[in-house]
Amino acid sequence: MQDLAGKVAVVTGAGSGIGEGIARAAAAAGMKVVIADIDISKAQTVAASLGEGAIACKVDVSSLASVEAMRDAALQRFGSVHLLCNNAGVWIGAMMHDADIKDWQYLINVNLYGVIHGVKAFLPLLVEQGEGHIVNTASMGGLISGPPEGLYTTTKFAVVGLSEALLMEVADKGVGVSVLCPGLVNTNLITQSFAVRPDEFNSGIDHQQPAPDVANGISPLNVGEQVMDAVLESSFYVITHDEYRDIVAMRHEGILDALDAHAKRYGSTSGRAL
Repeated sequence: MQDLAGKVAVVTGAGSGIGEGIARAAAAAGMKVVIADIDISKAQTVAASLGEGAIACKVDVSSLASVEAMRDAALQRFGSVHLLCNNAGVWIGAMMHDADIKDWQYLINVNLYGVIHGVKAFLPLLVEQGEGHIVNTASMGGLISGPPEGLYTTTKFAVVGLSEALLMEVADKGVGVSVLCPGLVNTNLITQSFAVRPDEFNSGIDHQQPAPDVANGISPLNVGEQVMDAVLESSFYVITHDEYRDIVAMRHEGILDALDAHAKRYGSTSGRAL
């Protein structure tokens, strides 16, 4: 999108953290904003601080019906939606060998199905109007991985893959796609993830794994401003920290080395049926 002024943004997980930063940056760019969060009181506080151009909406992104209700509320209030930020997410630090299935389910339901539900609910609308942009929040953990965040990065790698495929699918439909891969950001992600975890997905296990040092991260508003830049410039990857460059390069070099080793050992498979 070339101009954001007067357009409508829907941001999930916008009651705090990165979502709030995106919402504030969108409002500063002249957008009307739907502040969506599972904690409605936090959403209302943010919306009130932004004035009449913002509304609060309670949403549980793990529920398609809840996301669809959020979409309908946005359309009823503003008449259209141009920017969808599938941002809501949660974190658990756990080693895979002792993680409970409830740990997996909680992360997948929010981090992955939250994005799927957003795409399902809003994409037809954006395609039909021939204008819009979707930003999916992954993580630097969607590009690199390691313990004790294997569960978390599984969901974030999936978000990156979903976003890459979506970009190609809608390239000719007037809809842009970005995937946000932040490093450390100063948010309440860790405490909030435990606070909003449903009892049915509470394993009761204290995994005693170190949490990311989010207190020393960059500001959420900084991230939000980078997201607005990406939307205006139709940039796909939104990378907030350059210090991960060598680790990302190492991962991709390993893939290229494996391809070269395969070609050397077995010969080129180009043109051959698999």
